[in-house]
Amino acid sequence: MTVLSSRYATPVLVLLALALVPTVVNSYVGRKVVEAPPVVEQLPTSLEGYSSTPTGRRPNAVRREFDTDDWVERSYSRSGDDSVQLMVARSYDMKRLYHHPELALSERDYPEERLVEAGGAAGPVVLHVLEGDPDGLVVYALLYGRETVGNPYVFQLKVVPEAMLTGRRPLTLVFAEQTGPSRGRAVEETPAFALVRAALASLTK
Repeated sequence: MTVLSSRYATPVLVLLALALVPTVVNSYVGRKVVEAPPVVEQLPTSLEGYSSTPTGRRPNAVRREFDTDDWVERSYSRSGDDSVQLMVARSYDMKRLYHHPELALSERDYPEERLVEAGGAAGPVVLHVLEGDPDGLVVYALLYGRETVGNPYVFQLKVVPEAMLTGRRPLTLVFAEQTGPSRGRAVEETPAFALVRAALASLTK
């Protein structure tokens, strides 16, 4: 029989409480703050000189992965640049969006992730950058109201009191993936980076 030392009891209880926060909020806070219009109306079909076409992603697949019908995905292209697949999805189940969204949206392996802060129309924005090995690049943002989220686990704890008082607000995922080599190229100069920033500007204006 394994006995857990009492000195580990408090850290274990804290970790368990953190893991339960998304479940408690989603299960017991029934009121919802509705954000309008839907993202399909907020995301322009042309961004930063890139034109777009809809992708063939199935609504049932998005509903299963992110628990939402409020989403849009388009493939953006411009002569001389890599094409970029851009997904915007808004959901009240935050964990579905922030817990490794690349596993639901990409077939590539992304072993590295880092945060990059950049200027935005409404102030500094925090972007998550994943670089593939040997190719592929993902840039995504987590948008809550007009604020981008760096550490979603800490953030969700922070908004629990707000959710209890006023109801749950949705989180919005802005996710861009481009193919082709990315190593050795400044992420700030990539199409994926530019399109995520442009999409954020459209969603927060």
